[in-house]
Amino acid sequence: MKVAIYARVSTDDKDQNVETQLIHLRKYAEAFKHDIVEEFVDEGKTAKTVRGRTAYIQMMEGVHSHKFDAVVAYKLDRFHRNTYNALAFAEDLREHQTDLILTTQDINTSTAAGRMMMQILAIFAELESENTAERVKIGMERAAAEGKICHRPRRELSDYQIDKARQLIAADPEISHRELAEHFEGISRSTLIKLLKEEGVLT
Repeated sequence: MKVAIYARVSTDDKDQNVETQLIHLRKYAEAFKHDIVEEFVDEGKTAKTVRGRTAYIQMMEGVHSHKFDAVVAYKLDRFHRNTYNALAFAEDLREHQTDLILTTQDINTSTAAGRMMMQILAIFAELESENTAERVKIGMERAAAEGKICHRPRRELSDYQIDKARQLIAADPEISHRELAEHFEGISRSTLIKLLKEEGVLT
């Protein structure tokens, strides 16, 4: 089977490095007699968005061109930590007849059981991400209570939210900001519009 392997580390991955992932993935492919067509590596890149992740984008171009039968990676969070994005990613692979293999999580989406486990993993990956964000928020509140100066992390829209906004606007070019914001929970109208303008979705 022809496969692509994908490895990623972000700046906060203190206990991981790209080479460790690549060695593991190469050994996995060799053990199962898979032919590695290409290796894709993103270093110092976050999983919150694909913007700036050149290797990920190139990998997806390969998926859409049917260059390989499967994508092999260490864990789901190497791709996405948001449930919507992870499931949309898996669905994109499926639509292009490409399987997803997560070696350390024993996931192979060529089977029904593997697809079910993939959905469960996506949910837990997002939960872990939200728990981390909650801990950061609590830490900032404690620091503020102690009189320390701290800066709130910049809010960003996920790829899913950006795509959703584009689809809503394409379906109804005259949609108002208020109507648009009604489709997004947990984010104020002003913040949503500001971020969509920054992304070039709104002018």
